[in-house]
Amino acid sequence: MEINPKKGTLESTLDDKGRVVIPASLRDYYSGMLMITRGVEHCLWVMTTAAYEKFLEKFKKESKERNLSSEEIMAFYYQHESTAQSVEIDPKTGRIPIPAVLRSYANLTKDCLIVSIKGHLEIWNAELNKAFMDEVQAINKNIHKKLFGQINFFSDEGQE
Repeated sequence: MEINPKKGTLESTLDDKGRVVIPASLRDYYSGMLMITRGVEHCLWVMTTAAYEKFLEKFKKESKERNLSSEEIMAFYYQHESTAQSVEIDPKTGRIPIPAVLRSYANLTKDCLIVSIKGHLEIWNAELNKAFMDEVQAINKNIHKKLFGQINFFSDEGQE
């Protein structure tokens, strides 16, 4: 299965009926029936049903290989499988219904963001995403400090 080649963060809205618009640029990949579940952070993960099944299978395999405890395995399933719901994207409007329990978990309000990353979508409350990205920026700044003078990310040649 091909991973969605489009990446990035796009603005969206939650309507009065609890539906979020998936931006048109992502609808070629995200169409028909989709799975929506809790993300690790207070966001929602959306993926195709095939990607969701692959996600669960990969976890099952990796959890055995990495000797996760039964408590860790159950926590994963409660987070990602017990909250999973199948939703259908409206082919005309691109909207997907977000169940109330998941809207509450992600604190979704009218202004939200759709993040396309690593083969799935994340739906974020815009303010929570800003706080999260501030944390990410601090970590990323340290990564760049550690690598400063060693790697030129913008050239195929050696560091200048």
